[in-house]
Amino acid sequence: MKPLYWHPLQRRLLPPKLRPWIAEKGSLTRRLRRYQQTAFSVEVLGHYWAKPLQNEALKLHIGLHEMAYQREVILRDGAEATIYARTIVPRQTYQQVGHYFRRLGNQALGDVLFRDPHVRRSRIEVAKIRPYQWLYPVAMCEKEALISTIWARRSLFYFGQRPILVNELFLPAIERL
Repeated sequence: MKPLYWHPLQRRLLPPKLRPWIAEKGSLTRRLRRYQQTAFSVEVLGHYWAKPLQNEALKLHIGLHEMAYQREVILRDGAEATIYARTIVPRQTYQQVGHYFRRLGNQALGDVLFRDPHVRRSRIEVAKIRPYQWLYPVAMCEKEALISTIWARRSLFYFGQRPILVNELFLPAIERL
């Protein structure tokens, strides 16, 4: 698999239908609830300790072989998958804020992040993910018609000085909202 290349957010370079979603500076979860046609839900695909992808470790300034807590979810509009989200939490951050993750269950992480006034967010970065790159096969697990590109964004959220990395991939169904 080829690596991902992340770039600073530039609204004018985004596809018009996805621009308001990718450029959302507030809670994507809140925006999804506002625009969805049917019931919003979070499907937890997994949460576990593993080595992050190389670009994730570099972004978090952790060792390439360091284990991190990872949580993968699909945000749904009824039965349709709209967002695949992958959160990476370094061990030191987890020691400080692990209680948030142990209690999350099938709640959206955005509900926690945007409710806490002490959490700060970095600038948003974007990437175009193609079928031969990491995360594409996982994000497209819904067996939808394959598309040539999935747009993604990521940003760091800081609990004090401790970061977590949130990756969000925008699946084809998001364009119908």
